[in-house]
Amino acid sequence: MLRKKSYVTILMLVLLILSLVVAGCGNGGAASSGGDGGSSENAGGSESTGSAGGQKVELVMNHFMPAVHPMHVNVLEPFAADVFEKTEGRVEIFIHAGNALAAPGETYDAMEQGIIDMAFTLPAYTPGRFPLSTILEFPFMFSSSLQGNLTARELWPILQEHDYKGSKLLWFGGSDLGHLLLSGSVETVDDMAGLRLRSPGPVYNDVIEALGAVPVTTPVSDLYDSIDRGIVDGTFMAPSGLISFRLSEVVTDVVELDLYITPFIMAMNQAKWDSIAPQDQAAIEELLQEFPEIVGNQYDYEIEHAMDHAHEVGINVSTFSDAELAKFHEIVDPLVEKWIAAMEAAGLPGQEAYDLAVQKASEYEQ
Repeated sequence: MLRKKSYVTILMLVLLILSLVVAGCGNGGAASSGGDGGSSENAGGSESTGSAGGQKVELVMNHFMPAVHPMHVNVLEPFAADVFEKTEGRVEIFIHAGNALAAPGETYDAMEQGIIDMAFTLPAYTPGRFPLSTILEFPFMFSSSLQGNLTARELWPILQEHDYKGSKLLWFGGSDLGHLLLSGSVETVDDMAGLRLRSPGPVYNDVIEALGAVPVTTPVSDLYDSIDRGIVDGTFMAPSGLISFRLSEVVTDVVELDLYITPFIMAMNQAKWDSIAPQDQAAIEELLQEFPEIVGNQYDYEIEHAMDHAHEVGINVSTFSDAELAKFHEIVDPLVEKWIAAMEAAGLPGQEAYDLAVQKASEYEQ
């Protein structure tokens, strides 16, 4: 009986030694998967051997929208899937919604520093840092999101050179057209005097002040609470936010104005972009050329859906009379020259960018 127990003990020791040897071999294999005899790992995502024998690059993206937002569901997730397919699995994007990895005002810095690899954000979250990007905020330049996004595509080279030279600008575009969303009512331009309005960006700080109102800067993710608690009386904003940020629960009135589109960017850490194989870079850039149509059409649908929703839930929808719109123009139109002068004084091609935007907006007008 004692001998039988000894055999069992010896057998167990042999099996334990074998398992340790196998585990050691496995760890050695993982350490060599970086391609230079050791592991290779970049900040944010990582690199490993891809299915085609090249480096697989994993990319981590952060954005500010909730995971149910149409841009997340209908644009960014399909884009990530297309990138994976077109690169035959060599590039994979992992998307984190709702500021999961970085706060709105810190997302771009986190990308530049390599904490994340890709940033989908609003330039307005870091006021003054991306001055030329505010060009999409000019009142009455666009009549649809598609027109605005097609126009924005023509500005990519100028913005890459001046606003985003420290990173790889993948896409520049914008939202559905901005209206005036309020927790009260206005019938005239003069009624806006004294209102505390959340500003969507630097240009609208000037617009709001020129209208006699008070601009307030707050991320869109905090806007619901700001309106609900009376910190602001409303906002200039794309009406899709009535649904995607549940603002229809706190907004009572919408004044239709078709003012602007909110600029968005998608950018990548330059070193991470450089780590992607040239043929995969080309595949990604080819997919990005479709973004203006995809995003523009998505947001033009969203604005129709949002306005239908506004009527359904009893929000008062109105517009200014022709006389009041003329007064609005009289107040805000001179801000164009102010913006151009400020850009030129800073050594930036403000006049060139504005002239190009106006020309392309006219060409893409539907």
